[in-house]
Amino acid sequence: MSMLLSRNRLFERRPPSRDAKIIYIFCEGRDREYWYFQYFREMDSRIHLEIHLLDPHEDNSPLGLKQIAENALIASEDNPHPKFAIQEDDEVWIVLDTDPDEANTRDPQIKAIRSEVERRDNWNLAQSNPCFEVWLYFHGKEEIEEFDSMELSKSWKTILNEIFKGGFDLRKHPIFIEDASLRAASKFELGEDGCPQIGSTEVYRLAESILALLGEKIREVREKLP
Repeated sequence: MSMLLSRNRLFERRPPSRDAKIIYIFCEGRDREYWYFQYFREMDSRIHLEIHLLDPHEDNSPLGLKQIAENALIASEDNPHPKFAIQEDDEVWIVLDTDPDEANTRDPQIKAIRSEVERRDNWNLAQSNPCFEVWLYFHGKEEIEEFDSMELSKSWKTILNEIFKGGFDLRKHPIFIEDASLRAASKFELGEDGCPQIGSTEVYRLAESILALLGEKIREVREKLP
């Protein structure tokens, strides 16, 4: 089922071209994150997004997600024919939540990924603390107002439903990506460990890459909104 701007379609999909830059996105979320970025995949051939939809049986731990990305993109003796042939101008993004667990298994994995992508050209990590809903929050509000248990993902999901009547709608609210990018960038804080502070998200950097190619089209669509 399409999660796009449903009945009153405000844009038309053009055939993709391999001459266009490709942005590869690997998200640990199997639903909300995937459909958020899928929204932009339908917009214009100038941006070609490849968004990996996790199989329920795949390992969606931070290191598991990195391995999925490597298997899809990097040729090796054990993997001579990866699914995609990545080119010099392409970008790879691993989208992760901090979302700490009781056993503290995620933090060292995320730090290992961060260290590795810093050594690879065009590989990037977009971490949200504690969850992807921090990024979605900025589509509706500029200032972060203190609320109980901000370190918990479930608290952000609750507050998101209060900001957006009926909840964040993946068929229409992603169009406010430019507002969200500016707001998230202005409020971004990095901790001493090199990871985003609570209430911060690096997804704005991925959004900037999308906007660099699609900004004009996105503004065009926004102007047509009722």
